[in-house]
Amino acid sequence: MKILCVCNQGNNRSVQFAHILKYWKHDTIPIGIDTTTKETLKILYKWADVIICTDETQVIPAEYQKKYRLWNVGPDIYPRPFNKELRAKATTFLEENKDWLKN
Repeated sequence: MKILCVCNQGNNRSVQFAHILKYWKHDTIPIGIDTTTKETLKILYKWADVIICTDETQVIPAEYQKKYRLWNVGPDIYPRPFNKELRAKATTFLEENKDWLKN
């Protein structure tokens, strides 16, 4: 499964989700919605089977809403790199959605 992991800057929350998902054998790309060009975002939205957003501030265009999943870990308040609290939250979200990820 091709999964696009989205946060605001693309260097913490999305990276944490992508890291775990790659370990689970998914093809993932972490991005920052505020730091990626509109053209690149469009390409990545088309590429992805699933678009995971890490908080409700990330807006995905209507045409990609079927791919959208909100796994809200809140704002980026986690010290880097690979913060233990963030990893625990991300792992919980992923464990709770494991069956969905197999589709």
